[in-house]
Amino acid sequence: MDNGKMTDSEKMLDIRHISFQYDEDDYVLFDDISFTVGRGEFVSLIGPSGSGKSTIFKLINHFLPLRSGEILVDGKDISKERVECGYMPQHDLLFPWRTVEQNVMLPMEIQGVPKDKRKEVSDELLDRVGLSGTQKKYPRELSGGMRQRAAFARTLATGAQLLLLDEPSMGLAPLLIREIFNIIVDINKKGTTVLLVEQNANMALSIANRAYVLETGRITLSGPASELAASEDVRKAYLGG
Repeated sequence: MDNGKMTDSEKMLDIRHISFQYDEDDYVLFDDISFTVGRGEFVSLIGPSGSGKSTIFKLINHFLPLRSGEILVDGKDISKERVECGYMPQHDLLFPWRTVEQNVMLPMEIQGVPKDKRKEVSDELLDRVGLSGTQKKYPRELSGGMRQRAAFARTLATGAQLLLLDEPSMGLAPLLIREIFNIIVDINKKGTTVLLVEQNANMALSIANRAYVLETGRITLSGPASELAASEDVRKAYLGG
């Protein structure tokens, strides 16, 4: 998809001139940032720690107030109406008093999905992320990597057409990282739009369609992921080249 020629109807996420600082006495985290994610695209957002990547996700999900600029999801201004996104934060945030199964079913409960359907979908998703048989366990009984996979299953259970994934590889062994990213690629191929924040830049750029580099408070590079992966500047800064 040619980002420069993308029409409004082709944009699933449209970030328009947003700026952010936590309070008046704090430094400006980023200033006048704009970027888009087209319907069905897989886009990666890479950059150093502290550049504001996770903050952008929090703004999209109303966890932080948007003070300037606009954010549109599926053509809807999030400052005027809430739009459902599938959001997976860096930390799993599973509810400790709910079983794994109950955690995964929570988005469907909120949506009013019938109980038998919730159970069916939950079992399918847990099997998909390699957690079949853990339905009745509690988060405290799982390893960090298992909790991360359970959180991913819960994110998928939203059925949202836009997935915001913040460091999904965190705490996972290399083999499981590949498995999780294979699932993400498969979901994207079936039409779900993905915006990925990932410190594993090699992996992120190897599977995304396009990518943006966020640093020093602004988007410094953007383009096809394969071209950014071949960039000498990107290789030196993020790919260990």
